Amino acid sequence: MSSATAPILKAKLLEFLKFRVLAAQEEFFDPFLSQAALQTGTRSPLDAARLRQYLQTAAPSSLQLSDTELIQVFEQARTLYIN
Repeated sequence: MSSATAPILKAKLLEFLKFRVLAAQEEFFDPFLSQAALQTGTRSPLDAARLRQYLQTAAPSSLQLSDTELIQVFEQARTLYIN
């Protein structure tokens, strides 16, 4: 993936997440919580493998992003779209 492609993929993923997060709020992120988050009862960190599993059918072009980039975009959606 070229360095010019990553910002486009991130923007598309953020747009894809927008209405899903707005509709479901914090509950949208529940299936993507890591084991550490589940054990401690916190809302973070997110599990990149769970994100990738979801995106395989929902937004496959996003799979070109690194795990760090995926988590960053999901956390950005959380910050932007949760009331």
